[in-house]
Amino acid sequence: MKSKRRNGFTLVELLTVIAIIALLAGLILGLAGNAQKTAAKKRAESEITQLESSVTDYRTEFGQVPPTRDALVTYLETGNHELAGMTDPWGLDYNYQPSSKATFYLWSTGGDTSEPATNRAVWIGNFPPP
Repeated sequence: MKSKRRNGFTLVELLTVIAIIALLAGLILGLAGNAQKTAAKKRAESEITQLESSVTDYRTEFGQVPPTRDALVTYLETGNHELAGMTDPWGLDYNYQPSSKATFYLWSTGGDTSEPATNRAVWIGNFPPP
């Protein structure tokens, strides 16, 4: 008695291939998400450095740091600075607080959207002590 061989794949083979593809897709998506978070953090660090330079320019010109965030925004808008909106990569506002006529705090909450933002572990920049 001769057995007939069928062409094609068995159900077990198909399920195995699908499981492998799903596993690889999950790994790739996880790595892509981490890359986006890292890129946003590096962009925020770079933008904070640029904003700090603008505050230093303001201090050179006026003899003190901007007294308010609005004064800093106005100064940036006057100079047509690309960061005049003072928005971080997560779409939130950069925070600015003068601590004296010569020093200041400038930071991003790093995407922390809780009200008020309290997860200081993800904050980026020079933020005030608690």
